[in-house]
Amino acid sequence: MILVPFIEAKSVAFTSMYAELEGSQDAPDLICLHGGVGTGRYHWSKQVKMLAERFRVHLADLPGHGHTPAPDDVEYGRDVHVAALTEYLEERDGPSHVAGFSMGGHTALALVAERPELFASLVLVGVSVRRHPGLEDWRGLFQPDTLQEKYPLWVRQLAKIHAPLGEDAWRDVCLRDSSGLEVDVDVEALGALDAPVLLIRGDRDHVVGPGHYEELREVWEQADELVVPKGAHDVQLTRSVIVRPALADFYDEVLKD
Repeated sequence: MILVPFIEAKSVAFTSMYAELEGSQDAPDLICLHGGVGTGRYHWSKQVKMLAERFRVHLADLPGHGHTPAPDDVEYGRDVHVAALTEYLEERDGPSHVAGFSMGGHTALALVAERPELFASLVLVGVSVRRHPGLEDWRGLFQPDTLQEKYPLWVRQLAKIHAPLGEDAWRDVCLRDSSGLEVDVDVEALGALDAPVLLIRGDRDHVVGPGHYEELREVWEQADELVVPKGAHDVQLTRSVIVRPALADFYDEVLKD
């Protein structure tokens, strides 16, 4: 494992991302983006071993999470994440493979609409293309006091993964991520992406808006979709035994071309 340290950005518009790297240095790059209140390692831990057999895996921490500070001189929002991802992908040699869960997927979608040439392939887990009640209900779960009362063991885990940002940084992370980060995207603009796409969702995931994946498949004829049985939101973790072989099959086909 190699750690890519945080580098303080010279521009106030973006922040470089910290990432943990797994896999061969000579393998193609795969950037894995986490969801709300998580980190790259936290949300992709159950898939890393398989992915690292095929890629140089970058387990990235989006700004304000894990080891990557949030900028304190600009308003925090999806634009901060998109700018950080843009910078990170531009540092790679050619287009990169990107996998995004939830908030990380929303970040990737926003960038695809602007810079499709940066993507060699795209995997999305549990994303929406606009705000809807199910997403808002999910975000409501991340109020720090509610978490502390109902899920103390989870809070201990969150405190640990965000400790590099401060003793009580997990509270700031939860407050920021539950504040209503933008998810709306121009679906038609996404059609410029002609790279392979895999859409993954749990069959019981209320955080994904009904019909949103259908809209994505209308603009991406090349997209495949995996609906995970008995799957809630973070199926790459909680239903990893189903998601893992599907991801492996998708990437084996991608790398064969």
